[in-house]
Amino acid sequence: MMPPLPVRALAAAILLWSLAASAEPWNGTEPGTTTLQQVLLSFGPPTRQVHEDGAVVLTYQRKAAPGGTRSTRFHFDARQGVLRRIEVVPTKPPTLAGLVALYGPACGAAKASEAGPDCHEEEAAPARQRWWHYRARGLSVLLDKQRRVKSMRYTEPLASESPAPARGAMASAGSEGATVPAAAAALDAPRAAPATGTLPPDTDSASGLATAAVDPSGAGAPDGFEDLLDAPAPAPRPAGPSGAIVEGWQGPEGEAADPWHETAQERQQDVLAVGGIYFQRAEVTGLRSQGKTSYQPVLPALADIYLDATPSKHVRGFMMGRLAYDPLSTEANGPAAVLGQMWLKFDVAQRLFVTAGRQEIRWGSSQIWNPTDFLQVPNPDPLNIFDLRTGVDMVRLTVPWEAMAANLSLLGTANVEDVSEDLRRVRYGGGVRAEMAVGTGEIAATAVFDQSRRPRYGLDATMALGLLDFNAEVAWVGDGNTRLWARDGDSFVERTLEGRKLLVSAGVSATFNFAELYRAVIRVEGFHNPLGYDDRAFLPWLSSQGDFRPLFHGRYYALGQVNIGRRGVSQLSLIFTTIANVQDASYLSRLAFNSSPFDIRDIFVQTFVEVPYGERGSEFRFESIPADPTVSGSGLGVFRAGVSLYVRI
Repeated sequence: MMPPLPVRALAAAILLWSLAASAEPWNGTEPGTTTLQQVLLSFGPPTRQVHEDGAVVLTYQRKAAPGGTRSTRFHFDARQGVLRRIEVVPTKPPTLAGLVALYGPACGAAKASEAGPDCHEEEAAPARQRWWHYRARGLSVLLDKQRRVKSMRYTEPLASESPAPARGAMASAGSEGATVPAAAAALDAPRAAPATGTLPPDTDSASGLATAAVDPSGAGAPDGFEDLLDAPAPAPRPAGPSGAIVEGWQGPEGEAADPWHETAQERQQDVLAVGGIYFQRAEVTGLRSQGKTSYQPVLPALADIYLDATPSKHVRGFMMGRLAYDPLSTEANGPAAVLGQMWLKFDVAQRLFVTAGRQEIRWGSSQIWNPTDFLQVPNPDPLNIFDLRTGVDMVRLTVPWEAMAANLSLLGTANVEDVSEDLRRVRYGGGVRAEMAVGTGEIAATAVFDQSRRPRYGLDATMALGLLDFNAEVAWVGDGNTRLWARDGDSFVERTLEGRKLLVSAGVSATFNFAELYRAVIRVEGFHNPLGYDDRAFLPWLSSQGDFRPLFHGRYYALGQVNIGRRGVSQLSLIFTTIANVQDASYLSRLAFNSSPFDIRDIFVQTFVEVPYGERGSEFRFESIPADPTVSGSGLGVFRAGVSLYVRI
């Protein structure tokens, strides 16, 4: 029996509302759902922020522009802090055929049975331009007079003003009552590499947000999982001067005469947010010893849980604890807990930002080799989708200079180190770091001073030029992170570095679109390390003394990488990487397949296999010797394969 007509009409209305109520997502953001805090956490500090017509507008251009775009503008409701509109000027706009393939044909050209919500209406715009409106998606595309895509606008679907009609009943172009959005501003700014980072939520109000946490290590958006049509570059954009805090955000201009007065809504914000990540790996390593091949499995699991407290827009506390456990490990005695981060942040009249405690910090723009990352040890597994290094204990004072798109940070560090088995001491240090956006790129200069170490100086620069993204790091040092050794006949003795040495890493990435839905990113990177060794005989000795650092042992390294991805919710990508110790003729190749199999961006899966090759005894093909002489070596590595699951909680 058919339901009564009013019931059917109500059901149809609910269906139409549901079709129109879901906005088209872009790069992990969605109008009507995403908050201002989430955008800051995902994309970092904006180039410019203003308060206009009751809205907060964040503009990302030049180096801050998301990958694949010349500029991006996010419009938020000033009070609720909810995203209302996104305006994107793509670097390589899609063709009209690509738009039709992705979103649907013109409503009038579609068959009655195929029109549905996935078709566009066409409207006239000034200067002989045209709008294509996918109203049910909340997507509008501006075409220039040559009918090329000029900009794309993402909004909340117009459910109340122009609801999506039923299939076969789509309103024709230019129908009465249709709302035509104003033309998107085509800001001409070059493309640059995207930011990556963990996304702990922030609870500050939209009109008075002081800071937001960002992890530039890429933990929140592992390499290869970004939308390859919107964020293609494999090398992460250099972080702000803190490495972990969006510096300089002072809320929209002209919001309040007295920055210390909070509104009632700001006082009603949730004080505490809880979240984290779960990271599970399952790997097996093939080892060759005495003519036999053995297999060594590992099943390490890791959970990072954070507490994010914001009692006031001027004060914020953050704590992240890590629990790690491998049931197959013979070395660990059960689960191990470590403090990843714990810091307190406050501002002085929103002009000086102070952060004290253990803070996440990453410096350097290269993908593999970061000689200017003075406060961290080198990442032992940079191809892993998760950086396992924890924070650094420090006090940081940051002064933003918005007019110059620059920041200046003063650092004070403390590092507890083991002097002997029974004695530990605190080593104090300090530093200064300045960052500035220059033209199509960014420059960062760093100086770090530590007790018992010589001063270290670094310069990091990035630049976008057409299809290419360039980066370079230069570090001027007078010592190394580990002990340095020299040959003395058949033995080895410690040595000191005579004079200063210049460590240099540089890279270039090129991006190519093909077949409308696919994008290929090709990257080449190199590293010159004068602190390294050119004699293989040092490898077993350094391994036994605990002074061997993978990828920093030799003097000349090179990387080649091809990343091919397909646009879609599943975020499919195939990445082939080869790293070479050039002087040693030793190589490591890795093939990885990344996806978000459950169509949820918060769940990532990577499968990989890597193989070392070259002469036996070279860096990637030598049998490590344990520091404990009573423990036998594990064998010569033949291959490593595994699968990783990354879940945001």
